Amino acid sequence: MIALGLRLVISGGREAVTRLVVLAVGVALGVGLLLTAVAATNAVTAWNNSHAWFWTGSYREPAGPAKGVAPLWWNTTGDSYDWQPITRFDLAATAASSPVPPGIPRDPGPGQYYASPALVTLLRDTPADQLADRYPGHLVGTIAQAGLPSPDSLVIVIGHTPAQLASTPGSVRVTAIASRLPGRVLNRQGLTSAPPDTGIPSGGIDLTLSAVALGVLAPVLIFIATATRLSAARREQRFAAMRLAGASRRQVSLLAATESMVAAIGGLAAGFGIFFLLRIPVASIPFVGQPFFPSTLALSPSDIAAVAIGVPAAAAVAALLALRRVQISPLGVARRVTPGPPRAWRVLPLLAGLAELGFFVARDRPLTVSAETKALGSGFALIIVGLIVAGPWLTMITARLMARRTSHPSTLIAARRLGDDPKAAFRAVSGLVLALFIGTVAVVGLTTQDAKDQTQSASPAAAPVVTDQLADQTVSYPSPRDRVTTGPGPAAPAAALLDQLGKIPGVQGLLVVRADPKLTLPGGPLGYTPNGPGTPAAPVPAGLVSCAQLATIPALGRCPAGATVAAFPTDGFAAQSGLLGVGTAGLTWPAATVPAARLDSLGVDAINVATNDSVPTVETVRTVLEDAPAYPAIGTPYTIGDLVAQDDSTDDAYEQLANTIILVSLPIAGCTLAAGIAAGLADRKRPFSLLRLTGARLAMLRRVVALEGAVPLLAVATVAVGTGFAASAEFASVAQDHPMVAPGPGFYLLIGGAIVVSLGIIAATFPLLVRITGPEVARNE
Repeated sequence: MIALGLRLVISGGREAVTRLVVLAVGVALGVGLLLTAVAATNAVTAWNNSHAWFWTGSYREPAGPAKGVAPLWWNTTGDSYDWQPITRFDLAATAASSPVPPGIPRDPGPGQYYASPALVTLLRDTPADQLADRYPGHLVGTIAQAGLPSPDSLVIVIGHTPAQLASTPGSVRVTAIASRLPGRVLNRQGLTSAPPDTGIPSGGIDLTLSAVALGVLAPVLIFIATATRLSAARREQRFAAMRLAGASRRQVSLLAATESMVAAIGGLAAGFGIFFLLRIPVASIPFVGQPFFPSTLALSPSDIAAVAIGVPAAAAVAALLALRRVQISPLGVARRVTPGPPRAWRVLPLLAGLAELGFFVARDRPLTVSAETKALGSGFALIIVGLIVAGPWLTMITARLMARRTSHPSTLIAARRLGDDPKAAFRAVSGLVLALFIGTVAVVGLTTQDAKDQTQSASPAAAPVVTDQLADQTVSYPSPRDRVTTGPGPAAPAAALLDQLGKIPGVQGLLVVRADPKLTLPGGPLGYTPNGPGTPAAPVPAGLVSCAQLATIPALGRCPAGATVAAFPTDGFAAQSGLLGVGTAGLTWPAATVPAARLDSLGVDAINVATNDSVPTVETVRTVLEDAPAYPAIGTPYTIGDLVAQDDSTDDAYEQLANTIILVSLPIAGCTLAAGIAAGLADRKRPFSLLRLTGARLAMLRRVVALEGAVPLLAVATVAVGTGFAASAEFASVAQDHPMVAPGPGFYLLIGGAIVVSLGIIAATFPLLVRITGPEVARNE
């Protein structure tokens, strides 16, 4: 029977060949998208894991054999250029056996550095006094892909002598390069600091991959399922005729499975070709805020095996399931027996998914990241399954209501057809309904997060200010035994440095914060509540500033009338708590009793430089501050914009993820809709041609087709969008700790545009209606 099935597929006439090609093309597109989505999740994992060595020195590695390994002095800092983050590693090997970071052949010696290709290009294209002068020595090589998360990563590894790093703030001795991201076990062993570029935390990567699976894989799988059911009704009729001619159930099953597997195998091979064509363009998409290396967009042997075996097997199973009515009653299929109507129990999975999310809202207790990911992932998965399961019942109810309230022939025909087979009607629009739900959740979640960030973050200061933090008075993590910390910088060289900064074109003001470890400011006026809104305010560590200097930077506040010295928050504390973004321009700092002449004898806590916001000025100031040997900074000089960009980086990555999911799922849903509508028309050639012969006008048939597509689309889409809002409200309460915020007009335009495009896709099938309703069709049938 398998040989007969192959012969029928190949020599079954023009219709059989056309059916085979259509099935293969549909499966090929679905498989290509499926492989691309799977490879993209692998690329996200590889991108994240490539950040592991960035965490070197940030946590205590588990005890292990370090025999014969010389210590390596290690210092990780962040840097930036024009808001582009740069990750900087300063290291000093104590012997040839010191560990070597990935991507470089050996540890750089004093006066040498390795840089990523993107940073090498930036260094070459940028004036030296704005960037290259920050890095001592000369370039000796580029960092290979093994040491970089992305082709756009800006990373530099600089060599020093052990004596230089031993006296540099933040340096630590290590005997191994970190090989994994810190997780829950490592956190218990003591997280001492965090690199500027951390990747996605362990819980966040699970959430990211879950979002990809639900948002991209689900529509793709629906599209593949739709493709494997093309011409299902015609196949049922052919196999029913075979059963009436004497074929056994087993023989018909083998023929059906053979036909579907041949098309699936052909589509599978073409799908792998589509994947390799899409691989390079997809790798360039900043899926998590950065593009991928094309080699990381790869498939594991298990991925290949699962798709290569699963797709043909699924096609065969789908064909067998589609023949249930043939197996039970071949004569009934030949006479087009109406299937049983869907029951109301189909809404239970949807209600169960909403109830699961609602349980965690009512529980009102915080969850761990892992538990939250599992709870939200399972809840959203159940809602997605619930929408698919409940769709046919909702379609049937809508069709019955429409039939009761109309007397127009086209509306009655469409309503009766929808009521007779709501499963087939919903199947065509299921992908778009799912995409609308996913898009609603993504957009509402981002809108809520943006609103939360705006309430928590401050408005930036009126003028861009470059700040160089010189004293570490607010250590957040327990420092390891051999980590070097620092106090205030020396007082004497400040005048020379300020004179150098003042000569830079575009510098508008200078403010030196002098150290006074006993001085504090009340936290209330500054809005500093360390335990969250509504909790008691805490004192803020403060230093001393000259009122004459403060007057040159109005964005940072002012002194009381007649004062010469004022208390000012230490910039290290201000950077960590966000105090410099609460609208400091309107604050009056309390006067201090210290004489202005005494300020020059106090150590320097930080230096603030107001600029004209031009990139050359900001970056030249940053370079001068980093190059000041008498003032070893805790980190790179920063602007308030840098802090905002750093705080927003994770949100930007998730926003990019959500946009990608929306932009991918909607076109896939459109393909599913087009395939479903076209397949439905092909399966109903004879009824439509008979209606034409009985006098039905083509315009009426077009209205029937439009209603059969538009009614389930609009009905279930309304439920999907409403469910998306309900699920988003529960998600906001559980995961975002903020009331849900409705999106702006752009979201509703997006939804309306998607529906209009969908209606356009339905209308695009009208020319096919002309071709399949001629009198010759009824005669040939």
